Amino acid sequence: MPIILSLLSLLPIVSLLGCLIGFKLSVPKAGAVSLAAALIVAFGFFGLTAFGLLVASLKALWLALFVSLIVWGALLLYHAMDDFGAVGVINKNISALAGDRFFAFVLLSWLFTGLLQGIAGFGVPAVIVAPILTALGYDPVKSLAAALLGHSWAITFGSMGTAFFVIQGITGIPETELGVPMWIFNTCAHLMTGAGVCWLYGGLDGLKKAPAYILPVSAAMAAAQYFTIRFGMYSLAAINASLAGLAVMFALYRLRAKDGRFGGFYKDKLNLFQALLPYALILALLLLFQFVPAGVRDAVAAAPDFPATETAEGYIVGAELGYNKIRLFSHPGFALFAGVAAACAVYRRAGVWDPGVFRGAAKKTLKKGVPATLALLALGNMSLVMMDSGMMYRLAKAAAEAAGRAYPLISPFIGVLASFLTGNNTNSNVMFGMFQYETAKELGVSGAVMAAAQSISAAVGCAIGPTLILMGAIATKQEGKESLILKKLLPCVLIIAFVMGIINFVLLN
Repeated sequence: MPIILSLLSLLPIVSLLGCLIGFKLSVPKAGAVSLAAALIVAFGFFGLTAFGLLVASLKALWLALFVSLIVWGALLLYHAMDDFGAVGVINKNISALAGDRFFAFVLLSWLFTGLLQGIAGFGVPAVIVAPILTALGYDPVKSLAAALLGHSWAITFGSMGTAFFVIQGITGIPETELGVPMWIFNTCAHLMTGAGVCWLYGGLDGLKKAPAYILPVSAAMAAAQYFTIRFGMYSLAAINASLAGLAVMFALYRLRAKDGRFGGFYKDKLNLFQALLPYALILALLLLFQFVPAGVRDAVAAAPDFPATETAEGYIVGAELGYNKIRLFSHPGFALFAGVAAACAVYRRAGVWDPGVFRGAAKKTLKKGVPATLALLALGNMSLVMMDSGMMYRLAKAAAEAAGRAYPLISPFIGVLASFLTGNNTNSNVMFGMFQYETAKELGVSGAVMAAAQSISAAVGCAIGPTLILMGAIATKQEGKESLILKKLLPCVLIIAFVMGIINFVLLN
């Protein structure tokens, strides 16, 4: 019976992948099919109650609102900036500054996304950078895939270290003990995601170009991150690594450039400063949010409380107090809408404001935003039904029991699986951080190393989260191409997880 339950637990995941990759369905349709599969298994075999389903659905509704604020804000910002000509000005200046298309692609999708992730996550790097790459003339599918993969190395230490502090708090491992293992796995992550971005750009030809940039830049990132961690500045580990990487990569490019001359900045009705100002304000706000006292952030926030639930089979889900708070002074969605307001002010001052153009941008946002929110509801319901019915825990436990002493080899895949379903490193750490730690204790190996493998592999796994893929697809006008993006990303993520498993096994033996 345990084997049958484990196999049944795979059904929603298999149906989701099958619909996306095999049948090439859109994310909303694939989400609906996989939700139906999850409900059948949860009610029929795991004892999910009607009350448990209600609580899981309300959690999914709140999560959809949480993410939709980011999606709608990013869509409105992009369409407003594009329709008023700001995106064109930015793109022409990027082309002028970085004439080498390989360099520009890697710089934006691997390092600039990492910097954005260091400040704020939840898909913000992909929805900002992927449209810029697409507008620069890069293949849209490759652009989004590269932005998703490229920013994933920074997720654990991103959002000012949110996921790192979550897994540290859950496991109780001292920060000083957890920091170095995290650094080892994170070094592997940014090195391999960099190589993956090069592969996405040009296949084998892209990989041949990779060492000249990826190796020295990754070395600089590793050094910057190591000293940041050693001095206990965990919340700055992704930001400092990104800044070091950007500096070294641009320096290498300028040294190798055949023509060092720069013909000046391009401007149209807007100049580069005016075009970039909304983005600059967003970054400034997201950074300033980190210094707002926690008490103030929590005072200007909204979050529901959810009661504990129990399945008929005895699986208990604890009560959730203040579930995924939407804070005015930390949620990226509010910074994005502030960016929209700044853009409008800039356009008025520059004399290019047209209410009709803005209404057109708002209509495009509405047209794309509603289907996105419905898809997020379906995916969120599927994930939460699997979690709250005990299906996810059953899968992880079965994997640990089957692998035995070889479990460190498959441990990263557990993190990837949870991130695939939730699209969130923090949620993956909440779900399986303690499980991975306890499994390490049973095996008599380092819990800190196992926890580090869990968190960094889960970060990379976010690249294939259907929620993030959907957000990026909508932002880059690729609705219906989610299966192509997933097919490009899946091999990269699985290879990275495999390498993480080998490193984990070596460190623990």
